[in-house]
Amino acid sequence: MDKIIFKLLFLILLITNTACSVLQPKKQKTTTAKTEKNEDTIKPYNEVITEKAKTDKGLFAVHNIENKYYYEIPDSLLNREMLMVTRISKTASGIGFGGGKQNTQVLRWQRKNKKIVLRVVSYEVFASDSLPIHEAVKNSNFEPVLHAFAIKAFNKDIDNQSNNTTVIEVTDLFKKDVKALGFPDQKRKKYKISKLDDNRSYIDTIRSYPLNIEARHVKTYNAAEPPSNSSTGSISLEMSNSMILLPKTPMKRRYFDQRVGWFARGQTDYGLEAQQSKTIRYLDRWRLEVKDEDLEKFKNGELVVPKKQIVYYIDRATPKKWRSYIKKGIEDWQVAFEQAGFKDAIIAKDPPTPEEDPDWSPEDARYSVVRYLASPIPNANGPHVSDPRSGEIIESDINWYHNVMTLLRNWFFVQTAAINPQAQHIQFKDEVMGRLIRFVSSHEVGHTLGLPHNMGSSVAYPVESLRDPEFTKKYGTAPSIMDYARFNYIAQPGDGDVALMPNIGIYDKYAIKWGYRPLPYLSAKGEKETLDRWILEHQNDPMYRFGKQQFGVIDPSSQTEDLGDDAVNASTYGIKNLKRIVPNLIKWTAEDGKNYEDLGTMYKQVLRQFNRYMGHVSANIGGVYEHYKTYDQNGAVYSHVTKENQKRAMSFYINNCSLPQIGY
Repeated sequence: MDKIIFKLLFLILLITNTACSVLQPKKQKTTTAKTEKNEDTIKPYNEVITEKAKTDKGLFAVHNIENKYYYEIPDSLLNREMLMVTRISKTASGIGFGGGKQNTQVLRWQRKNKKIVLRVVSYEVFASDSLPIHEAVKNSNFEPVLHAFAIKAFNKDIDNQSNNTTVIEVTDLFKKDVKALGFPDQKRKKYKISKLDDNRSYIDTIRSYPLNIEARHVKTYNAAEPPSNSSTGSISLEMSNSMILLPKTPMKRRYFDQRVGWFARGQTDYGLEAQQSKTIRYLDRWRLEVKDEDLEKFKNGELVVPKKQIVYYIDRATPKKWRSYIKKGIEDWQVAFEQAGFKDAIIAKDPPTPEEDPDWSPEDARYSVVRYLASPIPNANGPHVSDPRSGEIIESDINWYHNVMTLLRNWFFVQTAAINPQAQHIQFKDEVMGRLIRFVSSHEVGHTLGLPHNMGSSVAYPVESLRDPEFTKKYGTAPSIMDYARFNYIAQPGDGDVALMPNIGIYDKYAIKWGYRPLPYLSAKGEKETLDRWILEHQNDPMYRFGKQQFGVIDPSSQTEDLGDDAVNASTYGIKNLKRIVPNLIKWTAEDGKNYEDLGTMYKQVLRQFNRYMGHVSANIGGVYEHYKTYDQNGAVYSHVTKENQKRAMSFYINNCSLPQIGY
């Protein structure tokens, strides 16, 4: 009996253990499957976007839930093209200044099964979708996936399906190391960056506006050779990503011509009737169009207000005493747009106060702003954001650094103090500095309109004409404010009330007309005949010449900081004025209780100006002129500086190369 009982107990234990061993793996497998299913499950909207969400509505609704960020993308914006501009907004010491553009990409949000994918769209190659070759171009230009996101929830509008939205989490897009949105590879190699430190990287803000979303995130990279704070072994930066909705219908292009200076972009068009792939270039410009009701007036030569004006707001941080001068610099371009058939095409405004509009922000892509930056950088610049499909400028922010006034003071002092009592001080009167600020404002706005530097402009004027008050009052110091023709260093004591700086000139008005005057009944290709005719009408007039900026001078007639058509004569006059300035440096920089720092600064400025004059002349030795032409124009594109002028330049250089000649 005992043996039977023992056998029965053994069998029970065996069966129980077997059952447990069989059931346990099934239980684990079930748990794993359940976990995977939960990760892939699309939850009800209110379980994802909870009451804890801090929501910012705009292009997409942006939700922040305990430092996790979600985009709520409307179905109507899936597959729409958006421009992502990546900038460094705050930089580590030694890298440069903030605001620098690092990357620009066209993006497209697409739904694929249970994911949203963010694709990069390229417009470097193209063929019309009506042509057979379009399929080949599409296949050889497959859009890469920048990032993929699991769909977290849907928000469905039963009454209006066009309002349906898809919710995704975007935290990792900005917190992790997505290289297209962070520090560029070239600089990573320079500072020997190994990886992103996740623990020291974070999202600062993501804000949504009607046409754009602005993300700010701090990136900390481990670096073997950081430019500063080397003890940390790292570089920290604040990156800015601006994602801007592009227009559904691209603006009509206007094709580039090197005979008229313009910022332009290129595209390889495989749809052209050519026996090779060919790059076409088209202008970056604002969309200025004639209102339908004004077309007849426009055709009859009347000036009309465009459908949409170019509007610049002055940053609230700008000191009040400088605001009117910056505004005048902006609106100085109205005379140029009148040549294009428009009145009041460009205007300047004060932004609304926080009480008037608490939501107004300079980061809103609907607004172009002159940003005043409290920075020791002596500079200003005028970048713009444009649609790569058409060249349409979407918005622009001019960066105005506080210490640009130091730069202006130094130039104005060493170039005009010999004849200009208003420049014979270290501290200028407000009206003098204001006029200089207006000049720089006009120059930077010109860049935002699409115009590059025209260094071949100032050579149009005879040197002796720059000593003539009547001529300079009418024409300024150069035909283009886009030249680096700063201030009138040629005029001598006794010449009278000569003009000291450039204004919006003949070339500027011509270039704006060429780039902006609407030709409403012509296609982009059909415009070419008219645009060519406008160029040929002035082909032999140096006032209308464009000369590109050189980095290493080959063409002596297209230099920076020069004036007049004869470098030897111009520099001779300039050196005479420096010799007048140097003996007065102590008197003009003196102030009781102050050390000699300003004296040292201004003496160095004199020496630098002297070197500029010498450089203007020496560039003629072995120099080659470059004048852009097409096959239907007579004359050479390239021609040598004459032997006589090269010998004159060499003699000048030998006779003036000794610095003590401008000493005491």
